Amino acid sequence: MASARLDINFFDRAAIDNPYPLFEQVRAAGPVVWNDILGGWMVTGFEDCSTVLNDNGDQFAVVNGDPEMLPWFEAPTMISVDGATHRRLRACVSPLFTRGAVQRWQSRVDAVVEHLLAPVAAGSDTYDLIADFTMVPTIIVAEMLGVPEERHGDFQDWSNTIVSNLAYGHEDASARELLRKASSELNAYLRTEIERHRRDRPDDLLTTMIDASDQGAMDGDEVRAAAVLLLIAGYDTTAKLLSNALVAFEANPDQRALVAADPDLMPAAIEEILRWRSTVQAIPRRAVQDTELAGTRLGAGDVVYAVTAAANRDPARWNDPDRFDVRRERRTHFGFGYGPHLCLGAPLARLEARVALQGLLRLAPEFRLRDLEFGPSFFVRGPERGLLQPAGR
Repeated sequence: MASARLDINFFDRAAIDNPYPLFEQVRAAGPVVWNDILGGWMVTGFEDCSTVLNDNGDQFAVVNGDPEMLPWFEAPTMISVDGATHRRLRACVSPLFTRGAVQRWQSRVDAVVEHLLAPVAAGSDTYDLIADFTMVPTIIVAEMLGVPEERHGDFQDWSNTIVSNLAYGHEDASARELLRKASSELNAYLRTEIERHRRDRPDDLLTTMIDASDQGAMDGDEVRAAAVLLLIAGYDTTAKLLSNALVAFEANPDQRALVAADPDLMPAAIEEILRWRSTVQAIPRRAVQDTELAGTRLGAGDVVYAVTAAANRDPARWNDPDRFDVRRERRTHFGFGYGPHLCLGAPLARLEARVALQGLLRLAPEFRLRDLEFGPSFFVRGPERGLLQPAGR
């Protein structure tokens, strides 16, 4: 059969602001559609995306090992390799991100949320509910890594710059320069921090990774690259989960009211937010060899974009998928990825989101946002600014 083609510019401002009609255009064109602007195939069906993402690298390999894709990693990381190397690097830190291990952070997350929501409790009319409130994961991840409080703002800036400009090699010159500068500063700081950890041996995640290096499980560059990954994945994707939750709740006040009245609904609401307003819009993979996907022939080296935000609204999997429903029957989604590269920090992100959103709804169950601003990134999508609308206005 002839290959379908649809050249959509997902980096256009209108596409970033509202990509969902475009996803439906792709879905209507076929299960596997070529996009010359992306230079790859777009896949929007849930089952086809599952096939791509559940592969161990035998047919569909990660593309992140290409230095043109993610230049801020100076060594292999869990997301840039497949197979045995991926399993080795993941095993070095996975015991620290189990549900049981993460639960020990509950009291600290509670305290951080209470502190960040103090301006809301005081009735502030200048509080940036997105930029300030979503500092929760920055603080927690920085503390897990043993980063001093005075550097938390730097961590947020570096992570936000990297993720906001991420385009998997499609960045323009100015974005590439921003990425280069942020990644250079971040890696330089972490070199200094790793030296301090080797000397002082604080009890934290970075020291655990250094111990793994000393035992031969990781090398020194891999320790630093892993710290970069944990910062970026631990902060920005969770921050955008929170900011997307705020937008979803404001757009669906009836559903927000249900959760405000019954906080036990919050875990289900978070899963629906992850499905309905995916933070990660698409995940690229590369065909290892000539293969076939959903009746379309792919050549070795072809890039395949699993458009997870579209797959999370696949009508073949969910009834009325465009409706936000916190009582929807829970089914597996792609909100934290899928397969071997399923997000390691998902239990921590769920804990942070639950505590933060429950705290906000206790104080401002009918909150409203104003001056909402989305960043420039299509691939990792979510608002970056948004002031809390004062009550009664």
